[in-house]
Amino acid sequence: MKKCLCLIMSLAMLLLLAGCATPSGDTPVLPPTRVGSGKLSASLPKEYTFETATEEADVVARIRVGDWLSEDTYCYQTFYEATVLECFKGKLPKSFVLAQLGCSTGTFRDYPLFTSGNEFLVFLKKAPEDLGDIKADYDSLYWIFGHFSTLLDVAYDESGNRYYTDWCGNLGRSTNILTNYAKNKELYNQVYANAIADDPIRSEINRTYPYIFAEEEVIALLNKK
Repeated sequence: MKKCLCLIMSLAMLLLLAGCATPSGDTPVLPPTRVGSGKLSASLPKEYTFETATEEADVVARIRVGDWLSEDTYCYQTFYEATVLECFKGKLPKSFVLAQLGCSTGTFRDYPLFTSGNEFLVFLKKAPEDLGDIKADYDSLYWIFGHFSTLLDVAYDESGNRYYTDWCGNLGRSTNILTNYAKNKELYNQVYANAIADDPIRSEINRTYPYIFAEEEVIALLNKK
């Protein structure tokens, strides 16, 4: 009887501990890995400038990545919930599905999988209708048509001012914005430190920002289009 009682109490304690360990509904769903087990390499469809990327995009928006949803290891695609923070061109629902090229079986060098909380300025196209089961699962599906070349990291200085940072370089070198804060050592260090704090993997892959632009200057450029 005592052994039976001890067993019941032990099981009850295990259930209690399991209940305490269960994540809350606010716990973000993260990708299974940030860097794939294999390395992808591919030629970009074209080299976009800031002007051509803006012209060809269905949507240009500042977004925040949310939960990881799923991946397609055959087509090397990963899907996330995303929230629109500001939309500068086109229309997006407040919440939509974002596709990234890369998955757990393969990612590009210096282009890890996104994770919850990442903030970007993205140039997007609505996914075509002929994606079969993927399209059936995700109605509001958008993809970054220039992949890593048409995406800017969003980062902040110590005062909370927002900057758009380009590690790839295609967009940055073509903006004709006169003030590149990457040349301001003090501000660069602030923005870079906050970018690393936001997502430490940027330090692991030694990401640097040859172009850092003040938010108002980028928005002014977008408003000219």
